[in-house]
Amino acid sequence: MNRNKWIGVGILGIVAVVAAIYIFFVANQPKDVAINGLLGGEKIGLFQSQEFLDTMKKKNHLNVDYRKAGSIAMAVETAQNHNAENYDYLFPASKMAAEIYKEQGGTAVASDIIFNTPLVLYSRKPVVNALMKQKVVTQREGIYYVNMKSLAALIAKGTSWESIGLPQLYGNVLVDTTDPNASNSGNMFLGLLANSINDGKVVTEDTLPQVEETVRRIYQEIGHMQSSSSDMFNQFLKQGVGAYPIVAGYENQILELTRMEPDLFQQVKSDLVLLYPTPTVWADHVYVALTENGKKGMDALLTKEVQAMAWKNHGFRTIAAGTADTSLFPVKGVPKDITGVMPMPSYAVMQKLMQSIR
Repeated sequence: MNRNKWIGVGILGIVAVVAAIYIFFVANQPKDVAINGLLGGEKIGLFQSQEFLDTMKKKNHLNVDYRKAGSIAMAVETAQNHNAENYDYLFPASKMAAEIYKEQGGTAVASDIIFNTPLVLYSRKPVVNALMKQKVVTQREGIYYVNMKSLAALIAKGTSWESIGLPQLYGNVLVDTTDPNASNSGNMFLGLLANSINDGKVVTEDTLPQVEETVRRIYQEIGHMQSSSSDMFNQFLKQGVGAYPIVAGYENQILELTRMEPDLFQQVKSDLVLLYPTPTVWADHVYVALTENGKKGMDALLTKEVQAMAWKNHGFRTIAAGTADTSLFPVKGVPKDITGVMPMPSYAVMQKLMQSIR
């Protein structure tokens, strides 16, 4: 009886020690944190992917949620409505959006550039062939380049599609964009177009009056604009050349399409042409952490694993090694390096351009 009693006591002791170790281990495990923010539409593919969500949860203990918003619109909405407390982060596609947020009284815990992607144009073969005859588009080493000064001149003159050999297209030569007062891709094209009209020089406060009226007239002709770059790109893909002869967007959109919707890519790849403006401008995808939990999201996005995923699956050029390996994507005419990049006009000049077309 004494022997059995001591065996029982020993077993109870072992159970108590194991239970204590288990409780200590569980208590010291990092707890999952939920973060919610406003996200530019061009990054939704990444934020919806199961690989991304699993990595954020398992490796970084974050449950990530978002609401889609245009880059400029999210900055204005959050700052003006004083509703930053509702979100942990803003993730627009431009430094300008971050500047607008700060200029209008918004505060942040931290911010950093997470991804980059160049502004590009998307078109179809008949349009590109016509523009090549006008010497507006050239092809070098399989890559199509658009001379922005020449394209801007055609647009500014009110050149009709018919006059350059495309009678099947209605109206004048234009580039459809998102709304520059709501979305970054449209905002970037506005700055690039203004610079191109200004003889390829960055528009300043002094030269703004020389281009402002031309820019206003062009945007009046464009008419209604989408507020999301992802919506704009989807409309271009599905409605065809008659509705959207040329649109402005991001390079990563076609690269991501090959991963996320390969069947759709197969349907459009034979006629779709990716065009690189010369010069072009970079979209700097800035993450603005509004809370300490939001900063955890920024740190997770900067890890090598997420950076590599963003390039290989979604086409964002990042700091990760291998970003320049364009052979990963079955898209023709993607350069290894982006050259011929020009600065955007200053924040003050862009504000005036945005107001003039509002």
